[in-house]
Amino acid sequence: MPRGLPRKVCNGGGAGKPWGAAREFALRSEAGFTMVELAFSVAIIVVVLVTVFEAYANAYPAFRATSAMNLLQAQLRQAREASIDQRRSVTVTFQGTAELVAVVQGINGAANTQLYDYFLPEGLKYTLLTGVADTPDAYGNSYAVNYACPSHTLPCTITFQSDGSVLDGSNGSTNGSIFIGITGQPMTARAVTILSPTGKIKGWSYNGTAWH
Repeated sequence: MPRGLPRKVCNGGGAGKPWGAAREFALRSEAGFTMVELAFSVAIIVVVLVTVFEAYANAYPAFRATSAMNLLQAQLRQAREASIDQRRSVTVTFQGTAELVAVVQGINGAANTQLYDYFLPEGLKYTLLTGVADTPDAYGNSYAVNYACPSHTLPCTITFQSDGSVLDGSNGSTNGSIFIGITGQPMTARAVTILSPTGKIKGWSYNGTAWH
């Protein structure tokens, strides 16, 4: 094309099509979303939020139960460590529905000293949940605090000795299990087992079908 002559631009087709499409997109962007598009977007957001909320609501109780189990283990280990460090017996009493009291026993006429008075987190308690079997350690699950407790009721006191071993609720060497959870929610079943001859403490979580 000779220099200096104007170039012809067609608005209808050919070279003019890209410009027409760009102008249509610009006009659509300025106009914003239609009511149908907006309603569809809101519906998607609502579905996603409901799904996330339901997943959270189902997982939260199990998370709290696991946290409670870990705290219970920590309290029992603290009592065991105190008995070894101080070379004294430390009694741990399970009482009420969720209370745990540890006391360092005095020697040579010295007074006893409370180590802690601990409560399980709100909603958690000593309990056996329907349909949940014993842990793989198989120390027994006839009672929520299954530790040779007198009359199989609470309060029940076990004793950590200075060598780390444990005397059961009847001052014997039976191994024990403590079951906790939220009433009516099997997925929150948790347990702590204690091997009395060594004082080994282990936590267990129930996933709906098995302990792990």
